[in-house]
Amino acid sequence: MRRAPHNAGFTLVEVMLAVAILASLTALMWASIANMFATRDVIEARTERYHQVRVTMNRMAKEIAAAYIAGPEFGAELLPGEESMATMTVDEQMDEAKFQASGAQRFQFGMIGRDGKLNFTTMAHVRTMDRERASDHAEIGYFTRTDRNEEGRMVKMLMRREDVSADDDLEKGGVVYKMLPELDRIEFEYWDPGPVKLGTFEELAQGRWVKDWDTTRRDQAGRLPTRVRIRLVLPPPNERSEPEVFVTQAEIATTEVLEF
Repeated sequence: MRRAPHNAGFTLVEVMLAVAILASLTALMWASIANMFATRDVIEARTERYHQVRVTMNRMAKEIAAAYIAGPEFGAELLPGEESMATMTVDEQMDEAKFQASGAQRFQFGMIGRDGKLNFTTMAHVRTMDRERASDHAEIGYFTRTDRNEEGRMVKMLMRREDVSADDDLEKGGVVYKMLPELDRIEFEYWDPGPVKLGTFEELAQGRWVKDWDTTRRDQAGRLPTRVRIRLVLPPPNERSEPEVFVTQAEIATTEVLEF
């Protein structure tokens, strides 16, 4: 007699082994894919961070480079040390008497900068609205403010203030908005060319970096620093990293008071 053939198949152990192998391969593939997405998110976040810093520092450098000081001929405040009638010529005394008799308000032009805060007048205003009643003049300020971010954490932010109207207060007024969503600190330094020292064969300028600049002081009245150094320090991107430091300089085109 001939035996009937039996159906071929997998045993339970073989099926369980195949499922275990498939699960292991799936886990490995998913871990690899998850790492790829995590790496992509990190790269995108760092790229966005560097883009924000680059745009911010480029804008600050351009606006600082266009800083200027206007003289009394433009309705500006008298320079410190020159407020007395005794120091004026006859024509200047007559002009000042007429100005005071008119009751007009003098404007404040110049630069008041400290280690982490800077306010100045500039010709860098960009008109973005049709028929905007504004010139190239603007009063711009940079400073930091601690506020809550989108995640609810209290962080330090870089703010920008712009006032397109001339007034008698260089440090107030205008519209304030956020430039950088998070930073550790910002530092400004100002290059003071200083007095010229007469040498034996040539004149040697004794320049140095200073931590503040104030055109309302007599020693810095009527002039701007030739350069401003900007140093941005951002928090570490992760727990194993160090703070990130970005540095640039702005060279001011017009450093003397405009009196024409």
